[in-house]
Amino acid sequence: MVRYGTMVRWETMASNKQLTALFRAIAAENFGGATEIAAQICQQEEKKGHLTAARLLRGALNASRNGVASHKAHPLVPNGSSVISSALNRVSSGVVLDRVSLPNAAMAAIEGLVVEWKHRQRLIDRGISRRTKLLFYGPPGCGKSLTAKALATELGLPLFLVRFDAVIGAYLGQTAINLRQLFHFADITPCILLFDELDALGKRRGNPTDVGELDRIVIALMQELEHANPQGLIVGTSNLAKHLDDALWRRFDFLLEFKSPNQKALTSFAGRIATEMNVNLPDEVLEKAAKAKNFANAEMIVISEAREQALRGL
Repeated sequence: MVRYGTMVRWETMASNKQLTALFRAIAAENFGGATEIAAQICQQEEKKGHLTAARLLRGALNASRNGVASHKAHPLVPNGSSVISSALNRVSSGVVLDRVSLPNAAMAAIEGLVVEWKHRQRLIDRGISRRTKLLFYGPPGCGKSLTAKALATELGLPLFLVRFDAVIGAYLGQTAINLRQLFHFADITPCILLFDELDALGKRRGNPTDVGELDRIVIALMQELEHANPQGLIVGTSNLAKHLDDALWRRFDFLLEFKSPNQKALTSFAGRIATEMNVNLPDEVLEKAAKAKNFANAEMIVISEAREQALRGL
């Protein structure tokens, strides 16, 4: 084995005969035979003392086995591959649109998406495409992720949250392959695929302090969005819209800005949450909630007061 920095090259690997048999098995979709040949190669590398090579090969083989076995279990369980199973979290959502505080114009836009979904066959019959790729942007705590959950409830679709730590790979081109698998999953599975904090993948290109691989990730993301034909919806959220690459915006067919709520909206929101929790808010607590930065902070203030009232006197 010869090592160059972080790159590794093995001087002796599988024989040409083994590689030919392996490729033929894959071409014939004889995955059982391919697995057996691959296991033999792993054993040979161990006997040669190529322990690092054997470990990496066995890791790849086991990931493949897990992926193939679990993919056949259920089409909505995100286990089509090792990437899918680790990168997607199924998010439970009992949130309805009435629970989301949005300005009238924003709520009307979201309701329009619901109408499109419920009458999608009518659009198909007329050769009109429905909107499937959504970008919610604005400051944190203003309802972007909550709206995605509410859409899942309204459309009757499962919601899957993309975990970027499982998507971004350590090797050149690995992230692009992982993204391709995620978008393929969305193309064949009726669901909402949520890219929360999309800035992690879609940062503006050309920063001289970034490595070239980051630019390639942005390009891969844009290409997948461009050609995606999801059965449900793809939703991206961003707290730092100005950091998103300019060319990324046009890959979405629905853009919605979530603005910071004013005091009137926060007061109404806090009052509704208190009513739902059967809590009487003192004036000073309601005033504090009205001056919160966003809905999330206002809700925390109400919950804190509810907790204090429930435990008072114990």
